[in-house]
Amino acid sequence: MMCSKAEIELYLSSLGSKSIVRISRNCNQFSWAPGCQSGWACSAPDANSLANNSFENPVPSRSENCRPCCPGFFCPRGLTCMMQCGWKSRCKGNSEKENITLFGGILIVVLIVILLLVYNCSDQFIAVRAKISSKSRKKAAKIAQESATARKRWKLAKELVLRHEVEMYESSDAPEELATSSDGILHADKGNGKRSKSRRKLNVRTERFRRAYSQIDKERALQLDKDKLTLSGIVSRAAENRPQRPMLEVAFKGLTLSIGKKKLLQCVTGKLSPGRITAIMGPSGAGKTTFLNAVLGKTSGYKKDGLVLVNGKSGSMQSYKKIIGFVPQDDIVHGNLTVEENLWFSGCCRLSKSMSKADKVLILERVIGSLGLQEIRNSLVGTVEKRGISGGQRKRVNVGIEMVMEPSLLILDEPTTGLDSASSQQLLRALRHEASQGVNVCAVIHQPSYTLFNMFDDFVLLARGGLIAYHGPISEVENYFSGLGIKVPDRENPPDYYIDILEGIAKTKMRGHATPKHLPLLWILHNGYEVPEDMQKDLEEINMMHELYTVGSITRELSSVEQTKSKDSVHQNVSQRNDLLNRKTPGVLAQYRYYLGRVAKQRLREATQQAVDYLILCIAGICIGTITKVNDDTLGAASYGYTIIAVSLLCQLAALRSFSPERLQYWRERESGMSSVAYFLARDTIDHFNTVVKPIVFLSTFYFFNNPRSTLRDNYLVLLALVYCVTGIGYTLAIWFELGLAQLCSALLPVVLVLVGTDPKFPQFIKQFCYPKWTLEAFIVAGAKNYSGVWLITRCGALLKGGYDINYFALCIAIMMLNGVLFRFVALLSLLKLR
Repeated sequence: MMCSKAEIELYLSSLGSKSIVRISRNCNQFSWAPGCQSGWACSAPDANSLANNSFENPVPSRSENCRPCCPGFFCPRGLTCMMQCGWKSRCKGNSEKENITLFGGILIVVLIVILLLVYNCSDQFIAVRAKISSKSRKKAAKIAQESATARKRWKLAKELVLRHEVEMYESSDAPEELATSSDGILHADKGNGKRSKSRRKLNVRTERFRRAYSQIDKERALQLDKDKLTLSGIVSRAAENRPQRPMLEVAFKGLTLSIGKKKLLQCVTGKLSPGRITAIMGPSGAGKTTFLNAVLGKTSGYKKDGLVLVNGKSGSMQSYKKIIGFVPQDDIVHGNLTVEENLWFSGCCRLSKSMSKADKVLILERVIGSLGLQEIRNSLVGTVEKRGISGGQRKRVNVGIEMVMEPSLLILDEPTTGLDSASSQQLLRALRHEASQGVNVCAVIHQPSYTLFNMFDDFVLLARGGLIAYHGPISEVENYFSGLGIKVPDRENPPDYYIDILEGIAKTKMRGHATPKHLPLLWILHNGYEVPEDMQKDLEEINMMHELYTVGSITRELSSVEQTKSKDSVHQNVSQRNDLLNRKTPGVLAQYRYYLGRVAKQRLREATQQAVDYLILCIAGICIGTITKVNDDTLGAASYGYTIIAVSLLCQLAALRSFSPERLQYWRERESGMSSVAYFLARDTIDHFNTVVKPIVFLSTFYFFNNPRSTLRDNYLVLLALVYCVTGIGYTLAIWFELGLAQLCSALLPVVLVLVGTDPKFPQFIKQFCYPKWTLEAFIVAGAKNYSGVWLITRCGALLKGGYDINYFALCIAIMMLNGVLFRFVALLSLLKLR
């Protein structure tokens, strides 16, 4: 039933003329369906007569065994034979392919519009939300200020009445304040009625801020002089003003840390008391950060001796990590979030899950106010590429992330480094406010001013080798060293001078035959600690052991009465609040919801990078679609191979940004007790948007320029599975390697796997582990399904040559999706074991 050469020539010659050479009685001359399977095909009556009369009548009369054209073939107008669809341009594909030009153009325009909207409106959307929140805050602050003013007037009027000054007002001229106060009394009921009615109209957000500001104003009104408060007074005041935090007293006895034969800490004994701020100082390399890590139990890989007691009990500090805040030396914050968003996220994930949102807002506003961050609360912190807040403000945000979770023990590693004097004092005032709530604050300080130094309560001076030269109150440090013959010269900062003494920079004459290197030994002898074996030789060099015990009334503690009261208050608080030591923070699902909101904001602010990714995919689709054409002999294997390499490379590189840039932030959050599973699932969930959209972006240009035989739906399913698979691989590479090495692997891996998966020389069982093999098979099977009836032998040969099965399309998709799930599981396990 195939057309002969003469029939084809007859058909081609008739294309330019309006008249049809001959109309077959089997064809419908009034309506002709577009595309393939048009008309009927018939056989010639006698094949032998056809051969004898080929010269006389090359166009046979076909009338036998008439049937509709097979799929993939068409019957030319006026003839009853079948021609392959490739002979007719309008029959190259099905109706979907004929409309692909219009579809591709519309899809490209729609994608461009969407990208422009996301790029231009993402910041606007977030800015609108920030304005709404700011308006609520301003309204609440105004209401709270009016309430505070009314309370002051009422208090003044009440005092005047108690002093019988109302009678004086009737008989003589009264002060202006009394008139104001009297007016406030007379109209109190009316004012309260108006305020109560206006408060009913407030939305929930404004009401939360109003309550927060009102409480903060009350706390400021009741604030006392902290310098005059004793520890027992701090405890009682904290219990009066707000719910008491659990107190942590950390004591360490004979703490020694070594790696090999080198000792990083030696015989460190002392304690960190709640309600006090301890400054840790010493020369560079003395082991200040090592001391903090040893106290916190972060000593993996080191040999640790001695005891660390929490509230008098031996145990691991890691079990208290939910109520311990650690501020690292580097400012590890999220640069593409605002100041308020960084603090709010930390509070939501680390505060008690039973705490109401209003209480969390109160804590947030309290921290922002104490750190002086009101003016920049809606400003982006900033990254290397995009400038944000200043370095000093960034340092305060770094501290605020830990303060907002209301810790019981707050450890800070050089929080004032890089800050000016005013910012440092503001930060110390915020820390003193935390200490007034019974928080145990300990900070490593580098070269503080004399004013800043006196704002601390206790002082730990470390010498080289991890030895303590002094550990006691700030008020007694000069008395102690002067008793040893070390007097601070005029206009010298005491801590800097003591460090210069330890380093041998400043020369001084000490009592007896002691030298600066003997200061740690003198401290051990002064406190009656056991002298280590490696210090026995230094002990023999000193002839002033008798004098050490008669240096004077050197005291490192508070007075005996106050010390007894402090201990009783601490132990009573610990016994009463022991149930709060294990704070129950939000679970995985709740943290997953918080992470989703944070990652969504980050992605909206990264609209430029997303637009660039989509633009590169469009360009890749144009290049591959233009250079490679569908070859019926290989079913388009070459174009599909290039497609796999390009899409895999681009999507893997984009997937690296999900984890590589925030490695330090993840370490900090995990150490504080946040869920790694929620972190991973949230980022993967948001990345599913790219998994769904990127295949459409690529096909919008590739389909337009290449026009393959496979349907758009099948190609989208294959690319969707491919992007899902390679994104999981990108996660794994980002977690395993540093960014540079991960990028190199992402560039080489797709090329190598495509070569392995398509080369017939490699064994079949090796190819089964290469995702490009399954992707290429899915692409070819999707195209081969639409070759039904067209060059059946060629199609079968191409499938057999590649070892493909036309019934395995769904299997290929399923295997690629399973690979994506498997790589994500491996990435999650690697993330949990990271560092």
